[in-house]
Amino acid sequence: MSIQAALLAVVLVIYYRNVLYSLVYKWQNDGDWSHGFLIPLFSLYYLYLQRDRMPLGLVDRRVAARLLGAAFLVLAFAMYVGCTLARIDYPKSVSLVLSILGVVLMVCGWVWTRWSWFAILFLFFALPVPQRLYVQLTMPLRYIAADVSASVLNAALQDMDAVSKGALVEYSYEGKSGSLDIEQACSGIRLLMTMMALGVAMAFVSDRPLWHRQVMILACIPISIFCNIIRVTTTGFMVVFGRDDLARGFAHTLLGMGMLFIAFSLFGSISYVLNHLFVEDEGDDRGSFVTGGSSA
Repeated sequence: MSIQAALLAVVLVIYYRNVLYSLVYKWQNDGDWSHGFLIPLFSLYYLYLQRDRMPLGLVDRRVAARLLGAAFLVLAFAMYVGCTLARIDYPKSVSLVLSILGVVLMVCGWVWTRWSWFAILFLFFALPVPQRLYVQLTMPLRYIAADVSASVLNAALQDMDAVSKGALVEYSYEGKSGSLDIEQACSGIRLLMTMMALGVAMAFVSDRPLWHRQVMILACIPISIFCNIIRVTTTGFMVVFGRDDLARGFAHTLLGMGMLFIAFSLFGSISYVLNHLFVEDEGDDRGSFVTGGSSA
């Protein structure tokens, strides 16, 4: 089984070498997708955390798994060929992930697929989506960030007159007028994708009930919006007070990294609350639970 998997892995690398090169190039040169390098590493780290559950010695001989795996491979290769002829890039990277899933199913069976499915599907967070779809998905983030940023500037500064117009915040303060372009300064694209990946990772990195994971995943978008609002508003204050140098370049990148710490803290807080909503009462042999200090 290990020899078959290794040979198929080599075949996939050769077959998808252009896709892999394009992904690495995108991760290196597009800041919105620089987190792509971390996604495969986390997938491997997740499998390492689950090493005690690795189904060593278990081989699934059922034909259904092999047929389904072969079907995934055929679908992935057909998708790759068709999109190559049509010159569409994104589905080709999707077919790479489907091929990996197909190889695991066909060679290793259901038991190994159940063990590794999350690590495989998590790779989708590393695939850059088409730019047009990208902008459409994040447009609401920019509008919300512009509206809230304008309101905060008006509330914080007495002589401030800030108005949001779409993804722009036009302001007038102490005789100085200008505008803050949310799309250029803090589009929210990078935050949305990174926060989604972070939230899903934290939801699955440890054992927890399914509804815990659902809550943490649903919290990804509100946390993304909150962090983006902080980032945009902070940038707005910098621009208004004439520190445009801090609103771009390395300083702006550091501000974005700071949002990751805020998001991590928020996800950690949600995880803590979920873990302590129900506390097992050790004094009750029936395993009763208490909530908020009183018996359920």
